[in-house]
Amino acid sequence: MLFLALVAILLAALNAGAQTPAGKLWGELAAKREKLPSLHQEFEYIRTLKTATGDRANKHQIILDAAQRQWREESVSGSGSHIQIFDGEDLFSMDAGGDEFVLGKRRSKKEGDPVPSPYSLSDPDWSKAVELERRPCGIPGSTHECVFMEVPLKKWTRGSPSNLTNMVKGTARLVVDTETGLLMSARTVQAISSTRGGYQSDISYLLKRMGYGTPADVSLFKLTTGMHEVKEASSWNAATIKKRLEGKPAPEMVVIDIQGKPVTLSSFKGKTVLIDFWTTWCPPCRADAPALDKLYRKYGDRDFMIVGISVNEDRATVEKFLKQNPHEFPIVLTTENEMPRPYQIGIFPTYIVIDKDGALAAAEQGNQGFGALRKLLTKVGLEVE
Repeated sequence: MLFLALVAILLAALNAGAQTPAGKLWGELAAKREKLPSLHQEFEYIRTLKTATGDRANKHQIILDAAQRQWREESVSGSGSHIQIFDGEDLFSMDAGGDEFVLGKRRSKKEGDPVPSPYSLSDPDWSKAVELERRPCGIPGSTHECVFMEVPLKKWTRGSPSNLTNMVKGTARLVVDTETGLLMSARTVQAISSTRGGYQSDISYLLKRMGYGTPADVSLFKLTTGMHEVKEASSWNAATIKKRLEGKPAPEMVVIDIQGKPVTLSSFKGKTVLIDFWTTWCPPCRADAPALDKLYRKYGDRDFMIVGISVNEDRATVEKFLKQNPHEFPIVLTTENEMPRPYQIGIFPTYIVIDKDGALAAAEQGNQGFGALRKLLTKVGLEVE
């Protein structure tokens, strides 16, 4: 059945005797979606980080097609498209136009089928869900009524004992067509606190276009010919970045640094930005580290910024390294953040330069990466020793 995972959650709540009328309604709406021969929905996805110093947001488009237990979701952004396909048995992830796919881990029968992101909430507590109101959906040519619902999210804690991050309060608000069970909008707000600060994560899906009932194109839920399975998607490298993105707006990055502070590339517009992808075990990275920190101390109060991206290492390892090799510029952990696909780098060090207009100007990698960047940085007025 379509979106079976949601139904399984609701049935578990019923068995526990903790179901609310609103939670029961959500299950009934899921059942209505299952009966649709097919559906097509296009959402605007917006993620905003709200802090005491202002808001930072990024957005992209989500295109969803589904038929019975099968679905396909495409996430379209300025850096390309990422696709997920569930064929009723397996979940496949891939980049649009690529020739490799990653097979998702099989779920147990208790967990149910995987769910497309607009319908996947962050661990909702359906025993406390409430119905807020009902009113016309406002769909042109339709008299359908929509129900407005609110459900609290279960709290979570992550990180090491010395630096815990907590979701102290979270709520999801949904607007759903009562005739079809289709989502019109969803907004999830979470208040996050840590030993180093706090912020609010605000994620919304707003429906822009939809259709349902017509026969589905079955090819949407199949892999294209010539694709092969890999354990994990190949990392992007400097050559790929330059080929696809050089001269184009750099993909947005909305992350939290190791100090718990939001970092977004858009907030640095008007500055030259150097992104440094590194690891603690990489000898050239360690060799370049003093020069990078010296460069930041010299120009960081002007029109220049460095963002260090520590790749695939845990907080304890990186914090130990930074005690011995302190950096004044922000350090971001990929293990604690969702990185845009072009920034999923696997060769170290890799350096990316973004110009003052926000365009990707250059990418270099390997033990000659920083040396190769010296000429470019000099051109923008930075003297690199």
